[in-house]
Amino acid sequence: MLRNQIKIALRNLRSAGLFTTLNVAGLTGGMVAAVFILLWVQNELSFDNFHVKSDRISRIVTHLKVSKEETWHWSNTPLLLAEETKVIPEIEAVSRVNAASNLPVRIGDRKIVGENAVYVDTKWFSLFDYQFVDGSAAQFRSAIRNVAITEAKAQQLFGRPNVAGTIIRIDTLDYTIAAVYKNNPPNSSFQYDYILPLGAYLANPKTYEGDKSWNQFNYQTFILLRHDADRKKVAAKLTALISKFKKDDKGNPSSDIVLEAEPLANMHFNTEIQGSDKSKGDRKTIYIFFGMALVILLVACINYVNITTARASVRSKEVGVKKLLGAKHSHLFAQFMTESVLTCLMAFRLALVLIYSLMPVFNDVTEKSFALSFSNKPLWFVLLGTTVSAILLTGIYPSLLLSSFRPFEILRGSNVLGSSNAGFRKGLVVLQFTVTVVFLISALVVFQQMKFIREKELGYDRAHAFGLRLPWAMKNKIEPTTFKEQLLRESSIADVTISSQSIVQINSSTTGSYDWDGRPKDFNPVVSQMAVESNFQSMFGLKIAEGRWFDDKRLTDKQNVVLNETAVKKLMLKKPVVGKRFDFQGKKGVVIGVVKDFHYKSLREKIEPLVLFNDLSWSLGIYVKAQPGRDAEAIRAAQKVWEEMIPNYPLEYNFLDETYDKLYKNEAKTATLFNTFTTIAVLISSLGLFGLATFTAERRMKEIGIRKVLGASVTAIVSLLSKDFLMLVLISIIVASPVGYYFMDKWLRGFEYKIDLKWWLFAMAGSTAIVIALVTISFQSIKAALTNPVKSLKTE
Repeated sequence: MLRNQIKIALRNLRSAGLFTTLNVAGLTGGMVAAVFILLWVQNELSFDNFHVKSDRISRIVTHLKVSKEETWHWSNTPLLLAEETKVIPEIEAVSRVNAASNLPVRIGDRKIVGENAVYVDTKWFSLFDYQFVDGSAAQFRSAIRNVAITEAKAQQLFGRPNVAGTIIRIDTLDYTIAAVYKNNPPNSSFQYDYILPLGAYLANPKTYEGDKSWNQFNYQTFILLRHDADRKKVAAKLTALISKFKKDDKGNPSSDIVLEAEPLANMHFNTEIQGSDKSKGDRKTIYIFFGMALVILLVACINYVNITTARASVRSKEVGVKKLLGAKHSHLFAQFMTESVLTCLMAFRLALVLIYSLMPVFNDVTEKSFALSFSNKPLWFVLLGTTVSAILLTGIYPSLLLSSFRPFEILRGSNVLGSSNAGFRKGLVVLQFTVTVVFLISALVVFQQMKFIREKELGYDRAHAFGLRLPWAMKNKIEPTTFKEQLLRESSIADVTISSQSIVQINSSTTGSYDWDGRPKDFNPVVSQMAVESNFQSMFGLKIAEGRWFDDKRLTDKQNVVLNETAVKKLMLKKPVVGKRFDFQGKKGVVIGVVKDFHYKSLREKIEPLVLFNDLSWSLGIYVKAQPGRDAEAIRAAQKVWEEMIPNYPLEYNFLDETYDKLYKNEAKTATLFNTFTTIAVLISSLGLFGLATFTAERRMKEIGIRKVLGASVTAIVSLLSKDFLMLVLISIIVASPVGYYFMDKWLRGFEYKIDLKWWLFAMAGSTAIVIALVTISFQSIKAALTNPVKSLKTE
């Protein structure tokens, strides 16, 4: 029976080759888009859950109330906290991690920048799960001069993964590769390529002396809780513990600090943390993309339902004859469901090929490492789930409709579909194009906002400028000013300045390290801070609102400060501002100038108060301005000076344009994905409209022939065939516009500086939808209008 149904289904699908192709193409596009989106969504929602003990692991988060107005949120805690947690019975184990600055690695004559490196203590591999391909966790723990690296890093450095026992030099010391572990999963927050023992970091007496203070928050601390532990109670005990040891300015236990036991699974989504990577997880974006996957799959299924039900009248006689010959409702339902299943399976097979081919491109865009393999259970779950959903969505309604026809009414020539079915199909077309227009509006708004970010006047000139940092270990051996002097001798370099941070992203801030005349004693707002040189303002083209900039010839400027306009307003400094006493970081000086506000952070954040001061002891950053058109020469010149002065360390530099673009990496990535899937949705909708237009033209061929004989023009016939579809598209635009406005307005609220939602964005999206519909419909309409009426009427 089943074999016979499959044979009949294949014959029917072949006989309607064009419509089968349209259905398969639409479903394939919907499946591919849905699988990629759902794969990304599943990866985001499963972050860090693969660790066996993940449900019991927490990160200790610090909440420090720095003023009445603001609380700081840190992922770091003091070094000493881990040892003291032993008094809390709910905590079974504890481990600490300290991010390392990029390691200077030497392998033979090769110098490499060891990125993504951390120091961990001995419990790290007990809490978290790693699969070792060479060496072991026990070998790693056996000595402090050991290092563990990823399989990919071993392959990159040595051309093979089995490198345990190999010696490499890190900084000035030799380390043994004690373990090689499998590459970090894409859903892990710990994307570490090098893992070193914390003992190696603390072996330096100066480092240990500096960190063994309850006022130094430099370590992330992870705890493993008992199965019956209450996180809130544990957090209260941790808070009491740190309050006991950390003292305030008067020597009393600190009361302005609260510790939280944050579940490991929440870590990926916590963007409150000071200085956290803003490209981390965002649940709102995840839910938007999840909805997008479902909608795209629904749009693809609507194509099938629309085309199948539209062609129902063609197949009505087939149903009538079969019913008169004794076929039951269940037999016919099974027959049409078989056609749906075969169509979806053909689409599934084609989708597999496309997914396999496009996976590397998808990995590049998402910066993940997904793979199409039999061991990837989440991928197959998504694939099969998507296929089953498509079968159910495309099969049930058309099968019920086709199998429910009454044979006598069919054979009498009655209208078996009725007006309700036509209304249902029109409703589906409206829904389909409403989705399309919403996607088009969203894509336009995202594009305009990203363009606004790229072209926004930031208040400074970052063109042809790149930055590098002197190694911390060389702080007392090489003066930044000496390095600067060497660079300025190169003709390709226009200027060089020294500062504590990049002007593109100033993360350092302080509260309470200042004073001025008239400041209320309890008024301690947070201000950003940066140490700069006398030529910093001229090199970056900062504009002075009043007063002046720092002058090397005035020794008193080492004590003075320059404020931005926001600082003047927020600190409520009364005029005249210039000359007002302003003590900062232990220096007693005055305000010598006010610089016009410039964007020194992401446009997602408001410009905050900024204090600029002239103290090179804070500064290891060197910022180089190349002569226009000579960027490559300037880099080579910097490389030459670096090799002469710091031969044991590899040079690492970043153009400020690149640093600025990284601030919006997540937005750019999201925009790329969104635009890609919008294009797929538009193409799928167009395929459906093309199929309906083709079928409508076929069914009205005789009517068109008669109209042509009676003198109707090609334009009149094209208009006749197109107007109904265009009316549906216009209804879709009316429905989609407020929906698109609502979602895009919410998205733009995430930016402090953003575009306005102008009417022309919605007009452009609507016009694009109309053009797409016209192009899609016109092909078949013009073809039908140009057909010789003799061909369509010769059988009459």
